[in-house]
Amino acid sequence: MSKKIMVVDDEPDIRTYLMAALEDHGYEPCTFRDNEPVIDSILDEEPHLIILDIMMPRRSGVSIYKELRASQALRDIPIIVISGISPAEDFMEEGFKKLLNDPSLPLPEGFVEKPIKVPTLIQLVNKTLSEE
Repeated sequence: MSKKIMVVDDEPDIRTYLMAALEDHGYEPCTFRDNEPVIDSILDEEPHLIILDIMMPRRSGVSIYKELRASQALRDIPIIVISGISPAEDFMEEGFKKLLNDPSLPLPEGFVEKPIKVPTLIQLVNKTLSEE
């Protein structure tokens, strides 16, 4: 059985691109439905991993991240954050902690810069899911 990965990004082209890349590598991609809140879609789909864009206009990825980590049902789903913010190392160490503004929250399992390089993303997805 392939692992289900949910892509949460406001840009339809990025969702399509990432879903095709994940499918090409043997994963079962899914995405949230625009007419349904992201958290409800995640509860319905029960993904093994979430790829989450941080900068979205309607609702920030940071607020979604906080809600996921606060949810008893969803807190253990690994999350890989994607964003145009770079460099990745600096963002993971300091930038995301500042955005969270809550030292009790764990950092995401990984970060991938946009434009996304598929081999980098797939390597991180494989590593994250093998540690599950």
